Amino acid sequence: MHKGMSLFLLAAMLASALALICRSCMTTLRGGDRTVEAKISAYDAQIAALGVIDADQILYREARPLVPTGLTVLRAIAVGPGDRIYAGGGRNLVVLSPQGETLRSQTLDGDISCLAVDATGRLYAGLGAAIQAFDPEGRPTATFAGIGTNAIITSLAATDDDVFVADARSLTVLRYTPDGILKNTINGRQGQPEEIGFIVPSPFFDLMLGQGDTMWIVNPGRHRLEEYAFTGERIGAWSERPGAGIENFCGCCNPAHVARLADGSIVTSEKGLSRVKVYAKRGRFTGVVAAQDLFDGAAAGLDLAVDSKDRILVSDAVRLQIRVFELK
Repeated sequence: MHKGMSLFLLAAMLASALALICRSCMTTLRGGDRTVEAKISAYDAQIAALGVIDADQILYREARPLVPTGLTVLRAIAVGPGDRIYAGGGRNLVVLSPQGETLRSQTLDGDISCLAVDATGRLYAGLGAAIQAFDPEGRPTATFAGIGTNAIITSLAATDDDVFVADARSLTVLRYTPDGILKNTINGRQGQPEEIGFIVPSPFFDLMLGQGDTMWIVNPGRHRLEEYAFTGERIGAWSERPGAGIENFCGCCNPAHVARLADGSIVTSEKGLSRVKVYAKRGRFTGVVAAQDLFDGAAAGLDLAVDSKDRILVSDAVRLQIRVFELK
């Protein structure tokens, strides 16, 4: 591991551990010292205050949620041709109409971690350390090789000619053909060994297609998005945005998931402080899709997808729903 990256990860881990220890100590003393109790109340109030959003900043309203019947776990969603919605969790996959009717369901060979569908309807499923490809009718067509048995596949994106795979273990994005032949890898270092590259302290390492032959990769430990050509050259990057403010990304490593609107704007979701927001392509905060109070406390890893009508779909693993948000 790169020395700079090791130091960064160590600092992030220590900061997170200290925060947890402090909170744990305060909780342990809850029944005793009133001063400690007051500090706990102040801490809880500060956390609650972060979920309060100015109404003028909320640009979307929630529509009727979709319920993918047959799933006991909801981990990943994707949108395909005709705005068909693909939802997966555990070993089960369900395909829904745009209105939420079940069109197809099937059982895969492993636990689903992420999904992608190309313009032809070919489906790609991340199954932990493996990737399996399916034709539009759901028949298996390929299993990708060369990823490694220790891989942690966290995100997929697909065109008619390319499949991009984010591996949180190797801190790289791999580019494959639809048949599973490796083309090239992207490590975020631009050929410069002194560069840190991608910092991924937790198994949330997302990517999505951009405009033309470009893609966006989340660098979660640096709280930013980076734009790359398919061949691996970095085109640009957002300024780093650590912090709990509404325009920033909280915690050690966010955003957790991203999606793109038709005009190139980017939708983000965060873990920890669960909220969904919209940014202009170059990183200017635009507004809020869904505030923290819309999600249950345990909600985390809100996967995102956008359909042809620019409806924003958010996976809610607690309620086992696909939450739907439309522009006001």
